Amino acid sequence: MCATEDILGWIVEILSPTVISNSMLRRTKYNLNALSHDCAIGLIQKALDRGVNVREVYVDTVGDPMKYQTKLQGIFPEIDITVAKKADATYSIVGAASICAKVARDKAVKNWVFPEGISTEDNAYGSGYPNDPATKNFMANNMDKVFGFPQFVRFSWSTAALILEKNAVHVSW
Repeated sequence: MCATEDILGWIVEILSPTVISNSMLRRTKYNLNALSHDCAIGLIQKALDRGVNVREVYVDTVGDPMKYQTKLQGIFPEIDITVAKKADATYSIVGAASICAKVARDKAVKNWVFPEGISTEDNAYGSGYPNDPATKNFMANNMDKVFGFPQFVRFSWSTAALILEKNAVHVSW
């Protein structure tokens, strides 16, 4: 029988490319750092809401570590919070969380269903990372000159912006 202190659980929050793009490209800027901070805050709150006795939190920094730690500590004053650069290499629990996030992301990408009806045979869309040649090829071959890319692509990627700049219809408002 396990003691409760021997139990480890984890949760992830998967944000679709559309949510990320819409957040980053809206009129009032909501950058990736703020989005990441809000997701971390939401995950901590979810654990607390589910009755988890959270005593310590270790976070890999997004932006300035001290500002981020102060922000989290202000929201969760009863929790001992550590925010550090390269926390995944320093704290094994953060490394484990990084692996969980990567596995969840890879599974979401592998099982992506295109609402646009694009075939997913042979994973021709690649990893979803903008530096992946298969993903770049997918983007080049699945760009509409007026509407841009399928929902799989983050319009906020510089890779996507460059392809659109070169190949899309230019509109002046």
